[in-house]
Amino acid sequence: MNKSAMPGVARRPQASKHRSRRRKWLIPLTLALFATLLAGCGAQVPPYWPDLSVDGDTVYVTNGRFFALKADTGDAMWAYPAVEQQSGGLLSGCSAPKITDGPFIAAPVVQDELIFLGSGGEIQRSLWGKGENMAGLRALNKLGTLQWRFEGATGSTIAAPALAGTTVYLPSSDHNVYAVDLETRQARWVFQTGNWVWATPLILEGTAYIASMDHVLYAVDDQTGSARWQFDRSSSALPAAPAFDGGVLYLGALGGTMYAIEAQSGELAWEQKVDGGVWATPIIVNGVLYFGTLKGAIYALRTTDGTQVWTKNVEGEVRGTPAYVNGTLYFGCENGRLYAFDAQNGDELMSPLGMQLEKASIYTSPVFDGTYLYVMSTSGEVFALDVERNAIVWQNNPLADQEE
Repeated sequence: MNKSAMPGVARRPQASKHRSRRRKWLIPLTLALFATLLAGCGAQVPPYWPDLSVDGDTVYVTNGRFFALKADTGDAMWAYPAVEQQSGGLLSGCSAPKITDGPFIAAPVVQDELIFLGSGGEIQRSLWGKGENMAGLRALNKLGTLQWRFEGATGSTIAAPALAGTTVYLPSSDHNVYAVDLETRQARWVFQTGNWVWATPLILEGTAYIASMDHVLYAVDDQTGSARWQFDRSSSALPAAPAFDGGVLYLGALGGTMYAIEAQSGELAWEQKVDGGVWATPIIVNGVLYFGTLKGAIYALRTTDGTQVWTKNVEGEVRGTPAYVNGTLYFGCENGRLYAFDAQNGDELMSPLGMQLEKASIYTSPVFDGTYLYVMSTSGEVFALDVERNAIVWQNNPLADQEE
């Protein structure tokens, strides 16, 4: 996710004495406006959306910084990095805040005692200054204190790391996946793909399944780090991990195709064209595959052959994995709505979030912890929803709270 370069400013030569006299008052005014712009533009809209995950009684939120919230109240317990110094002044006002680490884009993966977090990579320190590479893996304790870091990666982490045994698998935009040993804190192996890896690796029975933006799904031997097979029949990028059920991997592509792939061999079981690119990992419930597309199409397909059970349309992109709660599917949408559908027949149901959010989208996957459904908008607002009562239990924007 590259940041756009800020355009330059061209100056015209002086055309006349009359124009020169006018510039005597235009110059101070221009400088004043320029200084105001630089000092006031401060926080900038990031080129990514926030993420969240839930572990026990804690909701973890990444929104540039990393926050731990109480799951029952939404109160912030701590933030990492603990201190953020705001920039200011004439030439530094448009730079990103001077933080000590990060930024953090993707949700973490949590072990018994540690939290593993991938860094978003480069921080632009000033309007003209060179960015600083902060890529890699962070290990925090449950109080939010940094324990150690792995800095072998050079690109940003867009998706959550994976954890299996004593290894954390870090996907990176530098085209690699790093299998980091928790004891040595070094990479056991590094697997290189042909493009960015924006998907969390799926680890199953000694194999790491890696979806890459180079259009290929790789099955990698976890002991050696070498490819067992690769599925390269997709004609488009693969931004998310496959889902797994009954020996089959179910993988969506940005070109608008859902693939069913035999996990042992990499052979294609079936493929189904859909209306719009598939950005997120699908979910599987009772032999049915559920997912949304970037054209706002919601699908329920049979896992056996890809035939359609039902389909619906919503008014905006669907970029997250749906949540399934007691027979109901919850999809976040670009238009700010949280849609609820009956999983069996696709009938639209009442949404616990109620009215559409203003000036915000829901790209982050909703998460159900057995009690509440947690939803996060691109504005940074986190909602805890009681789906039985169709009610908002609490809402909080931890980043806004920290900036007050």
